[in-house]
Amino acid sequence: MLENLSTQELQDLKNARVLYYDFFYGLFVFELLEERESLIKEQISLLKTSPLSPEGEENFILLERMLQDNYKALQEEYSSLFALPFGKKQVGMHLSHFYENCIGGESLLKMRAFIRESDIRVQTQTFKETEEHIGFIFGFLKDLLQKDNEKLAKEVFNFSKEAMFKLIQEIQERKDTKIYPTLSYLLEDFLKFEENIFA
Repeated sequence: MLENLSTQELQDLKNARVLYYDFFYGLFVFELLEERESLIKEQISLLKTSPLSPEGEENFILLERMLQDNYKALQEEYSSLFALPFGKKQVGMHLSHFYENCIGGESLLKMRAFIRESDIRVQTQTFKETEEHIGFIFGFLKDLLQKDNEKLAKEVFNFSKEAMFKLIQEIQERKDTKIYPTLSYLLEDFLKFEENIFA
């Protein structure tokens, strides 16, 4: 797929992928939600011009409208889905939740091994979760692409993608939220795109 692209097209593709990973990183790490309000809105405005599916543009427009009206609802939905579900099923955010039905299992050790292979370090002052947190993995993949470590990015993606698709499914099964289900369709488009890139 990539062999027919020019150097400039490859760079543009890399920049777009980095933007997408950063976008999802900002939306799936609670500590970043508040400080990134203007950046997230800027990213939506940019990404909606080149959606990855016919429905993608509609989902970006819907997401933009929902966040413009009430950005605080994003943090409330995050808490409701991933932290304090108040009687509803909590949506998992850790690889071990999906692969081993626990948190802090073999998946955490595998992610730590991937991190040791890279020259990227976890910023513990801004990130409070473990390295198997899917939000962290979006940021890690972004950093790997920025450093042109495509080989390790492919390994991390292939190891994580099944959990990411299951995350999407769990979000869509919850009928009491609006923002994250819309976001999950955009994430699904992007993950399918990445599967083709890494094939």
